[in-house]
Amino acid sequence: MQNDVYIKEQILSLLKEKHKQIDNLMTLTKEMEKVIDRNDLGSLSAVLSMRQDSMDRVDKLNEGVRDNLEKTESGERERIIALLEPNGALGAQSDQTETGIFETNRMTLSLLKRIIDLDEAINKKIRQSTEQEEPE
Repeated sequence: MQNDVYIKEQILSLLKEKHKQIDNLMTLTKEMEKVIDRNDLGSLSAVLSMRQDSMDRVDKLNEGVRDNLEKTESGERERIIALLEPNGALGAQSDQTETGIFETNRMTLSLLKRIIDLDEAINKKIRQSTEQEEPE
């Protein structure tokens, strides 16, 4: 049981770091939009590289969460996984750590949705710009 408490705390710590990286990704995505609007290809390359670095860090953090989940007993693992589901187990948190896992993950998923929406808007702008530049 004590081990499961430690593992949940580790997972929460990883999720908090993941949220920071996703927040950084949002900042970089906004910067990417500005760079594209200025047609600054040199800066675009740098921003894309920084975005990839953040995405790579998120992948490592996700791996850390999976590794920690594997160390828990199956009942506890299922409980934590339920907290990580997009619709989450809202009423299922039994302690502050579980509440932290649920809330941090909820905020991260919300931020990811905003990034996806912004990426789609940027892609739409790029497509429209490209279509206007192509001779008929």
